[in-house]
Amino acid sequence: MLRLLPVCLLALLVASPALAQSTGTQADHEALRKLKADATTALNARDYPAAQKLLHQPFTVTVVTQDSFSEMEKLKAFYEGLYTRDVLRLKQVALAADADELSQIYEGTFALTKGATKEHYELADGRAFDMNGRWTGVSIKENGQWKLLAVHMGINFLDNPVLAAIEKSLVWFTAAGTGLGMRAGFALGWFFRRSRPAA
Repeated sequence: MLRLLPVCLLALLVASPALAQSTGTQADHEALRKLKADATTALNARDYPAAQKLLHQPFTVTVVTQDSFSEMEKLKAFYEGLYTRDVLRLKQVALAADADELSQIYEGTFALTKGATKEHYELADGRAFDMNGRWTGVSIKENGQWKLLAVHMGINFLDNPVLAAIEKSLVWFTAAGTGLGMRAGFALGWFFRRSRPAA
């Protein structure tokens, strides 16, 4: 039930005009900008203790693969797994996040922020990819401090350089397999013709 709380709050903030929206104070917006910057820095540095301090309890984080996490240990295991897996193993990630506009602040307690990301991925095999993404965040203010309640990140899964590289690899492997198959066929044909007894 607790896992559904941030999602329900996000839907409520977006859909309900009944909540009083305010522009917020300058201090609120400065704190929210710092929260975004600190979260980006922690992600790029894989600094999980720093990230833990920025997250409300409970929280929900949905990453670009659309895996969703509400526990820091599982979120950490996911990210660390990207650097140790066999396929498309990462060497480094650099992410920059910008907001589209000032956060929409509701009741002085909840803030809805959305924006764009520029993401740079370096793979262990030397390849590198740059992608543009989108993010939405809901923050909550408790005891005078803003913390992240829910974050959702995404990229265009129909048009991105990783898919282009996979398609290119598939074309190369298909062409190479076809070439090898033809060579093997010619070799086997030549062998059987040579081994056939003369009439």
